[in-house]
Amino acid sequence: MKVARHLSLKRFPTAAIIALVGGVVLTGGRLAAQGLPPAQANRPAPVMLPPVTAGAAALEGGVAGQTTSGTLALSLDQAIQMGLHNNLAPIIAGNAGDEARAERMAAVAALLPRVDASAGELRQKVNLAAFGISVPGVPLLVGPFNVFQASASASVPLVNLSALDNARAAGAMQKATQANYQSTRNLVVLAVANQYLLTVADQSRVQAAQAELATAQSQLSQAQDMLHAGTVNALTAVRAQVQRDRQKQQLTAQQNALAKQRLQLARTIGLPLSQNFTLASTPAFTQITVPDEAQAVAEALTTRPDYRAAQAAERAAKLLIAAADAERLPTFGLAGNWGTIGHEIGSNHPVFSFGASLNVPVFAGGAYRADRLRAQAQFRDASSRLADLRAQIDVEVRSALLDLASNRDQVTVAQDAQLMAHQELQLAQDRFKAGVADNLEVVQAQQSVADADESTISSLYAYNVAKAQLAQALGVAASRYQQYLQTH
Repeated sequence: MKVARHLSLKRFPTAAIIALVGGVVLTGGRLAAQGLPPAQANRPAPVMLPPVTAGAAALEGGVAGQTTSGTLALSLDQAIQMGLHNNLAPIIAGNAGDEARAERMAAVAALLPRVDASAGELRQKVNLAAFGISVPGVPLLVGPFNVFQASASASVPLVNLSALDNARAAGAMQKATQANYQSTRNLVVLAVANQYLLTVADQSRVQAAQAELATAQSQLSQAQDMLHAGTVNALTAVRAQVQRDRQKQQLTAQQNALAKQRLQLARTIGLPLSQNFTLASTPAFTQITVPDEAQAVAEALTTRPDYRAAQAAERAAKLLIAAADAERLPTFGLAGNWGTIGHEIGSNHPVFSFGASLNVPVFAGGAYRADRLRAQAQFRDASSRLADLRAQIDVEVRSALLDLASNRDQVTVAQDAQLMAHQELQLAQDRFKAGVADNLEVVQAQQSVADADESTISSLYAYNVAKAQLAQALGVAASRYQQYLQTH
């Protein structure tokens, strides 16, 4: 008796998911700068998130729930929890875990005893001539007669090292899918936080644009009054009107960007698109204590679930090599059958058969060597991916620390520049009102305020995303995101 079950990494969804490392980058959908007013055109691109294993398409999708009445006050924590529950990526990763568990159960089943039972009654008529039986005086047709049979059979594999290694490989791949599920949850936290922070930033841009429009409208009214009073020329009034119209265009563009970003946020966390909601959290500019680079990298290599998944995949590939080598070894097992058979139930007699089987592979046409070559290639592939992921984690952690420090300083500088820009605008307005300067200085100051507001919003968004990126790079985004993403 020979019991063999060949496993391949291709049968496990984790391997296909791990293969995406380095090939997909998640970014927030944004407006193109072309054709927008200067402040919008100079807007920095959203922060690029690190390569993901679950696929950008899955992270951007979600299974929508039911619409609730009224307006939902959506906090960042609530959005992340909804994303962990409704986002498509963890759902797919969870299904992959169930598939890997089923593969392991099937591989283990090849090592366990198997018992089958059957019972049946048959009424038949036999043509002896069809079997070459012809006895003088015996009718060629026998029957009809009844046959009743009930039996139980069992087979017990005792020695099958190849199946044992295959079962161990399937167990390793199940652990890999479990670790991949945890890694996917970390990525979901990062993706949801990114979409929420983008929405907050766009909401801030709308508010800034509304304030800038109000200022431009006030300046236009003042310029028109002064024109009627004869204290300024028509150019001053036209210049103010152009600035007011530009701010209207800016506000329209920002409102459209906010509306589209709200849709993307709802899609990511599985919120029905018809659900009305407001943002209940405002990201705080709070500094966090971070380890040094060497300590952070060492921590990430310990806590990153995708690294554990890659290690488990390498172990599985190594076990597949052992399973391929064991295919050349003999297998040994026991089998037996016991039952009753007779004309009727009352006339049955017990029958049985028991035996042992030894299967010794002699020649399989190179199949064993092919299995080993395939397993070796998979092991080299898994080892290379593990080494690459180790280097990638090193880069991600160090990059996250650099971004965090840089963006923190940029927020400080941007806030100071924003304060100075508003002071400049106030001084320019006072000079214009006093008649010592025309409104060109005011228009230039208004543009400086718009640029400073945008710089502050963008740098604050980048700083908070950098904190989320660091949590993900360390492998603790799903468990400790509240420590990194503080809000008020």
